[in-house]
Amino acid sequence: MEEIEAFGALGERLGLQLHYADVRAMAALAERLAPLGVTPARATAVVYIALHEGCDQITLGRALGVNRASTMKAVDELEALGVLERRPGRDRRTNALHLTPAGAALRHQVEAVTREHDIAAFAPLDPAERAELGRLLAKLRLNDDAADQGDAAIAASKAASKEG
Repeated sequence: MEEIEAFGALGERLGLQLHYADVRAMAALAERLAPLGVTPARATAVVYIALHEGCDQITLGRALGVNRASTMKAVDELEALGVLERRPGRDRRTNALHLTPAGAALRHQVEAVTREHDIAAFAPLDPAERAELGRLLAKLRLNDDAADQGDAAIAASKAASKEG
């Protein structure tokens, strides 16, 4: 029995299925990135900093969706790896984050590894299915009104079940 089937009706929920797919994909990505000395989260930070050279830790944390302490830890670890350096920021309270030459090289390695990972992780899907999955995930990710729409859908579902 597939592990998700052990959850009965919960295993049919899109949220749980998405979670299980994400856990598997991220575990495989972590294995691929391990030889580079970074986790998926640290790899994401490296790429973000490369694309937003001079950003501060607050901006990085917001982009990654993590708190200040987690951002500080990530920056400390990347600095210890020699891939990132802090420079004076826009004021005395901030640091501007910049990749070192080793960080720039790591960024390119990360992009290559993640490209290979995507090919492997989504191999069961044909190109049209991959494009559709990407479109649907973007729709969910970018929908600021999702909570309101979700509440309305739940209310409509409850009303329909009372009528039927």
